[in-house]
Amino acid sequence: MLLPILLSLAALPSTLILWSAISLHSNLTKARSIGLPIFIRYITPTNPLWMAFGSSIVRLARRYNLATSNFSRFYLFGWDANERYHMHAELGDAFTLVSPGGNWIYVAEPKACWDILKRPRDFGRNLEQLKVLDVYGKNLSTTEGHEWQKHRKITAVTFTERNNELVWSSSLEQGQGMLRYWLERSPQPIRSVADDCKTFTLNVLAASLFSKPYPFEGQEEMKARHTSIENPSDDDSHQYRDSFSRILRGIILIAIFGGETLKTSSWMPKSWNQVGQAVQDFRSYVMTMIDEEREAVRHNRSTRKDLVSALVRASLAQKNEACISEQDIISNTFVYGFAGNDTTAITLAHTIMNLAAHPETQDWIREEIWDHCHDDTWPYATWSKLVRCQAVVMESLRLTHPLGSSSKLTKTTTTLTVNNTTYTLPPNSNVQVNFCGLHTNTNAWGTRAMDWDPARFIDANGQLRAFPEGVYVPWSHGERICPGKRFSQVELAAVLAVLFRGHGVEVVNEEGEGEEEARRRAERVSLDIQMSLLNEMWKPERVGLRWEEVE
Repeated sequence: MLLPILLSLAALPSTLILWSAISLHSNLTKARSIGLPIFIRYITPTNPLWMAFGSSIVRLARRYNLATSNFSRFYLFGWDANERYHMHAELGDAFTLVSPGGNWIYVAEPKACWDILKRPRDFGRNLEQLKVLDVYGKNLSTTEGHEWQKHRKITAVTFTERNNELVWSSSLEQGQGMLRYWLERSPQPIRSVADDCKTFTLNVLAASLFSKPYPFEGQEEMKARHTSIENPSDDDSHQYRDSFSRILRGIILIAIFGGETLKTSSWMPKSWNQVGQAVQDFRSYVMTMIDEEREAVRHNRSTRKDLVSALVRASLAQKNEACISEQDIISNTFVYGFAGNDTTAITLAHTIMNLAAHPETQDWIREEIWDHCHDDTWPYATWSKLVRCQAVVMESLRLTHPLGSSSKLTKTTTTLTVNNTTYTLPPNSNVQVNFCGLHTNTNAWGTRAMDWDPARFIDANGQLRAFPEGVYVPWSHGERICPGKRFSQVELAAVLAVLFRGHGVEVVNEEGEGEEEARRRAERVSLDIQMSLLNEMWKPERVGLRWEEVE
C-alpha cells in the first residue's frame, strides 16, 4: 500500500514538468502566429505559489549572487515596473510573454496604447483577474456591459465638486497632522513614511466616504490607543481603519476562501480569522453610515457631502428596477476605498522620497505654494493653481505607477497596429497597456526618460503641458478613465502644499556616506519596486528622512 503512494508522490514533479513543457510549446505556437517578438518565461506570472514566495527567492538569489541576469530581472513579482522601457528597448514596443500558464502581450507604443484604451468593446476588462475585488459583490471595477453602465451611473452621483471640496479640506487637516507627527512625535530618523502615507489616505477617505474625521496617528500610537481600550469594537476609528487595512492586506485570502469561511474556520491561523472578521466589521461600519444617512434624509436634516450619503440619497430618489441597493452601496464604497487608498498613498510616498533626493525641486514647488497659499485660508480653488505640485505628482506616476499596467482581454479576433505594422490577435488574448514602459518610452520622452524632472510637465506659459494622444495616461482614458482622478489630484496637491510651504525634507546620511550619495540612494530605493497587490517601494524604511523648518 505504501509503495503506490510513494510512486505517485515521486511522479508528481515529472508530471508537472511534462505538463509545463506541453503547455509552453502550445502557447509558443499561438504566440508565433501573432508575429510579435517573443519572450519566454518558464514560470507563469500568475502562479499563486510564485506570487506568494517567488520574489523572496529572487531577492535571496540576488543577495548571494546565485541569480542569472534573466532570473533576476524577469521573475520578481512586479518585474515590469522595475524594467520600465528597458525590455521594450530590447524586444520592441510590443512583445508577447509566453509561459506555461498563458501568454501576455505587453504594449508600450503610444498610438497602440491609445487605440486599445479607445476600443473597450474589442479590448475589454480582464474580469477574471478583477474578481479579487468582489469582496462585497459586483461593482464598478468588476462588471461590463449593461451592468457596468448601472454602476457607472452610481459613480456619477458621488464624484462631484461638492465632495472634492471635502477632500481638499480633509487633506489639508490630515497633512498638518502628519507633519506635526513627523516633527514632534515620530522616532528619528523617520522610516515610516510609506506607512504614514497610508494612514493619511485612510483618514482622508474616512472623511470623504463617511464624513468621519479622525486625528492623524502614527502606527505605534494607534496600537497603544487600541490596546488601552477595554472593548476595541467601541473604537470607531479602529473599526474603520483596522478592518479596511486588514481587508486590503488579506484580499487574496478573501478571494480564495471567502470572508465567512475565513472568519469561522477553526483550522485557519488566527490572523486569517481576523481578516474574515474584518470583512464583517467593514460591512457593519458602512451599514451604520447608510442607516444614519437614511434617517437624516427622512427628517430633512441631511447635511453630509460624503460619497456614501450621495449614494444613499440617490437610492432613495430612484424607484425603478435599476435602483441602487444596499449591496451596491457597500461594494462600490469598498472599491472606491481600494482604488483611492493605496494607489494615492504609494504615489505620495514616492513623491516625498524623490523630493528628499532633489531639494531643488522642493524649492521650485515652495515658490509656487507661497504665491497661492500666503495666508491662513486656502480655498478649494487653490488646488488648480498649484501646477508645479501637480507636475511633481505626475512625474512620480510616470516613473513609479502603482498599477504597472492596465490588463485587457480581447473579446473576439481583433487587430492592433504597432509602429505601422498590423497584428491579428486571437480571442481571449491578455493585452497589457504597460504604463511603466509607455511612460519611459525613449521615443516619446527622450534619452532622459529615466531622469526625475517634473518641469517636463510644465509648458512655456507655466501651465500643465498637453501631450499627444497616448503618451501619458496614468488615469487611463475613455469611458474607463479613473472616476477618482480629480479626487486624487486634489488630495495630493493639498498635502504637498501643507508639507512644503514652511518645511523641507532631507535624506539622513548613513555612516560613511556623503550628502549626494544619500540622495542617490533615496532615488534608487524609490525605483526599486516589488508587487504585492500593487507596485510599491521595496523596504522604503532603508531610507531615513528628517523634516525641518525652512525660512
